[in-house]
Amino acid sequence: MFRKILFISLLVAPGLVLANDLSQEELEDLLQVKIRFARHMALNPSIVRAVEAQNSEQIALAEIKRRDDEWKNAGGELIALIRDITGNSVARYFERRVENNVAIDEVFLTDNQGANVAAFPPTSDYWQGDEEKWTASYNNGNGVVFIGPLEFDDSTQKTQVQISAPILSQDRTVGVLVLGVSVDYLTQQQ
Repeated sequence: MFRKILFISLLVAPGLVLANDLSQEELEDLLQVKIRFARHMALNPSIVRAVEAQNSEQIALAEIKRRDDEWKNAGGELIALIRDITGNSVARYFERRVENNVAIDEVFLTDNQGANVAAFPPTSDYWQGDEEKWTASYNNGNGVVFIGPLEFDDSTQKTQVQISAPILSQDRTVGVLVLGVSVDYLTQQQ
């Protein structure tokens, strides 16, 4: 079902023990529990249905980019678009996962173009389709788990690693789920 896992090296962040000389195997071992968690969440029928419902709308890329501009220009204001994405039933499910797991900073879900379907907390932009966490995991429709770099995330204001897992429906990749794993979790695992 999951063909392979892609990794990129961790960046050294000031004051952190983690170094970019971790091998792919060491990084995978460090994140194994959270990789399984992301894969498990990606199989949730409610999540798959939400992605399929948005995919069926066939939103034009121009409209996605318009929404992305609207989202980014909201300046933290909870405009209707952000309320819809962060207030739907899948986003509330994500909120419970984040609130009950100190190792998880954020969870968000995208469709087959990288447009947000659900998120908690709000992401810094609406369209993820132009970002490596989405393109590498979606992998031209051949979904793979992707581990991003250790970096500061604008939306959570925390340093984290993002794990991207493909959303599969009838062995087709239909979207991507992204899980932000806290740097604190990583340092505790070493």
